[in-house]
Amino acid sequence: MKRLVALAALLASPAARADPSNTTLVLVGAGLALPDYAIGVSVHEGSHAIMAKIVGATVDEVHLFPPGIDPHAHVFRFGWTYVHGLDTSADKTLFYLAPKFTDLILLGGFAALVYTGAWPHDRYGQLALTVAGTGLWVDFAKDVVLLSPYNDVSQAFRELGIVGWKRALPARLLYAAIDVGLAFVVARGYERTFDRTSTTSATATPIVAPVFSVSF
Repeated sequence: MKRLVALAALLASPAARADPSNTTLVLVGAGLALPDYAIGVSVHEGSHAIMAKIVGATVDEVHLFPPGIDPHAHVFRFGWTYVHGLDTSADKTLFYLAPKFTDLILLGGFAALVYTGAWPHDRYGQLALTVAGTGLWVDFAKDVVLLSPYNDVSQAFRELGIVGWKRALPARLLYAAIDVGLAFVVARGYERTFDRTSTTSATATPIVAPVFSVSF
């Protein structure tokens, strides 16, 4: 009877569940990339649309899938949003930067998890959060190196009067510095997700040991 109870306790213990290997995590993470991309495009374009409504503009078109040539700008885009009624430079700046604000808010939440005890113990939960954090970081980071005049940050800078390299360079460097800081946050997520030294074996002892001492 003691052996049966001990076995049941081991099976019920979180430590008894096999920890996925790093290879498994990488493969699952690759599989999560596509849905994360779809969610990322929706969040990005949705942020534009919501900000437009907040400032009183009218949303004319939101295109999420598939990616392709924007028929209005004639450039390749993963998605696009067109509105009218952005009457002031401030309205336009908020519209262009809305996805960046969303990225910062969500990455702030990610940082609150990854740097505290709120980080989940389940490896797949950690992986899902890290993949999501990576997608947010990529969305924020891409405007560091993509300097097309159609990019959100480029258009926001133009509305703010940040034109010419003397003004644009310091602003770009500040943006890049913020991006590097966010990269460390995401890297910490990967570190915690693939850290094989953190196990739940310590929690198994108080669950199993008392069972062995029970008499029937």
